[in-house]
Amino acid sequence: MTQVTIGVRPTKRCLADLSLSLPDLGLPLNEMDDSIVVTAQSIPALRNAGGAQRILSLNDRVWFKVKTRDRRAVVTRLQDDDLPHELPSEVGGWWIGAAGHRQADSPQRDFYESIRRECTDGKTVSTTRLLPVEWDWKRLSAEQAVAWRREMKRLVVHLIAISLTSGKLAVAEFRNHRIKALVRVDDAHEAYLAIIAEGIADPKIFALLLDCVPGVTKDDWQPEPSEPAAMEPAPGEIVWSTLFPSEVASTILELDSAHRTRS
Repeated sequence: MTQVTIGVRPTKRCLADLSLSLPDLGLPLNEMDDSIVVTAQSIPALRNAGGAQRILSLNDRVWFKVKTRDRRAVVTRLQDDDLPHELPSEVGGWWIGAAGHRQADSPQRDFYESIRRECTDGKTVSTTRLLPVEWDWKRLSAEQAVAWRREMKRLVVHLIAISLTSGKLAVAEFRNHRIKALVRVDDAHEAYLAIIAEGIADPKIFALLLDCVPGVTKDDWQPEPSEPAAMEPAPGEIVWSTLFPSEVASTILELDSAHRTRS
C-alpha cells in the first residue's frame, strides 16, 4: 500500500513567487523538481534534530528558513487546529509560505526582512497571509483522490494476476475494506472474473473498483448470483462478475509485472 507522504508543500502563493507551473494531480506539489521545494523537504528532520534555523522576527508562530544558493523561503508546521479534519494524520502539516531571491547587497532588500515588513502592522506580527488558503486544501484533497485511485487500481490488478496464475481466490485489505478477485473457468472453457468486496456500502466506490479492470466496460459487469458465472455471494459480500477474455488477462499480467518492477 502507498505510504502517506509527510511532505513540505508550497502554497499557491509560493508557486507564484517561484514562477512554477502547476503540475497535474498525479504529482504532489511537495515532489516538484525545484531547488527550494527539494531543500524544504529536509526541514522537518532538521527541526527534530534541533538544526533548523528559526525566523525570530516572525513570532506569532514558528517559521524556519530555507536557503539555496540564490533563493530563500519560509516554512512552518501547522498546529492540529489549523488542519482539516478530513485529511489523514500528518498530511498537509508542513508548508512553504513564501519564497524569493536572495538579496545580499542591502538589509532593506533582504528577503526575510521584506517578509517581516509584509507581516507587521505597527507592533503586531501576523503571518496568516502566508498560510495555505482554500485553493491549497482543495489541491491537496484532489491529489489524495488521484493517489487513492491509483493505489486501488494497482491492488485490483495485482489480485487478479494472483488469481489468474494460482487459480485461487486472492484477498487483500484496502483502506478498511476487504477486496477479493477470482478467475475461474467453467466446463465450456469460458473464463470469468469476479470482483468481491466486503465493507463497501457506497455504490460509487464499488463502481470505481470495477473501473480499475482494464479492457472491461461498466456494461460488461453483472451482479451475482447470475446464471452465467453461477457464483453465490457470502453474507456481507458484494460480487460482480464478467467474461474474462484472454487479451484482458494478458494486459493484467503485463500491468502487474510493470508495477512490481517499479516498486
